Amino acid sequence: MSSDDNFQLMGQQLTALFRQAIQAANVEVDDIIQRGERDSARIDHQLDHMLGFCCDPDMLLAFKRLCRYYFDIDPVATAEHINAYREMWDTPDEAVSEGRL
Repeated sequence: MSSDDNFQLMGQQLTALFRQAIQAANVEVDDIIQRGERDSARIDHQLDHMLGFCCDPDMLLAFKRLCRYYFDIDPVATAEHINAYREMWDTPDEAVSEGRL
C-alpha cells in the first residue's frame, strides 16, 4: 500500500468519524430541545463536545441550533461558547472584517 493510499484511507476514516460525531450530536441536540432541557451542565458539555468538530458545516449548524436554544436559559454561557468557537475557528480575515481585531 502506497503512502497516497494510506492518506486516502485515513481521510475516509476521518470523514466517517465526523459523520458519526455529527449524527450523535444531532440526536443529543434534538433530545435537549424536545425535552425542554434546562440543565446547564448537560448543555455546556454538549456544546464543548461539538466545538472541536465545528469546522464541518453540518456540525456548525447543530452547534448554532443549540446555542439559539441555550441563549434563553443562560445568555452569558452561550456567549462564552460562541466566543470559544470564534477563537478556534474564525480566520484572522473574518475577525478583521467583523471589527473584532
